[in-house]
Amino acid sequence: MKLLGILIAGLIAVPVLAQTPEIDAVLDKAGDYVATYEKTFVGVVAEETYRQQVQGGRGRNDARGFPVETPGQRRDLKSDVLLVRAPAGDRWMQFRDVFEVDGKPVRDRAERLTKLFLQPSASTQRQVDDIAASSARYNIGGVNRNVNLPVLALNVLDPRNRAWFSFKGARKAGNTFELEFQEERTGTLIRTASDQAMPSRGRFTIDAASGSVLSSELVAESGSLKARIEVTYSLDPGVNALVPREMREKYSLGDGSTIEGKATYAKYRRYQVTVDTAVK
Repeated sequence: MKLLGILIAGLIAVPVLAQTPEIDAVLDKAGDYVATYEKTFVGVVAEETYRQQVQGGRGRNDARGFPVETPGQRRDLKSDVLLVRAPAGDRWMQFRDVFEVDGKPVRDRAERLTKLFLQPSASTQRQVDDIAASSARYNIGGVNRNVNLPVLALNVLDPRNRAWFSFKGARKAGNTFELEFQEERTGTLIRTASDQAMPSRGRFTIDAASGSVLSSELVAESGSLKARIEVTYSLDPGVNALVPREMREKYSLGDGSTIEGKATYAKYRRYQVTVDTAVK
């Protein structure tokens, strides 16, 4: 496997599957919540502390012909993570601006940001691809992935995507609702580099009164790869919004190796662009 990629394609006309009235009501509130979240959360940046570890996997064979496990690997990243509008302005995407790798500062940060956001690419899609690739450039392991972003699962609740999934669920303790989802289309949200479908499934814990998302779990699988991403949210007084606090991920590959990650988020603030001018 070379790449786990987010496929943004034209909407495919499929029927909306029948849900119970209670689930429809929760989906309506959650859809409104996500639509508002996309607008209000753009401009919010958080500091991400992120550890990735790779274990196992069969490498070369020894003299007797038995496979030898490859050594483990670990990487610690510190980044600013923020939502940005895609260059065409038709959707939002998350950007990971890595500024420290294993305790060492990233040297080309200023030049990279200038190229990504201030120097237009030949095409809008090329710029989107460049932003996604830049966000994933320091990942380790046998999967060059760009899905390890905490708000990815919210795409499922976006009103524009609702018809692509079936839902079921039940009210839990207090006013929370556990909503399970299953992708029901061939043009899946997550695909491999060879354009192989990876249907997703998972669950959300949702505040039934407001539609706000308290946690998410997303699982996507192909024949040789399984990915799981879990995110918890909590209220941040500084930005007055529920924000990702922790992301846990695990990728299981066909060769027996696993990639695991844990990211925590702090120092939420709204970023501002300032321009210094000097008059001669």
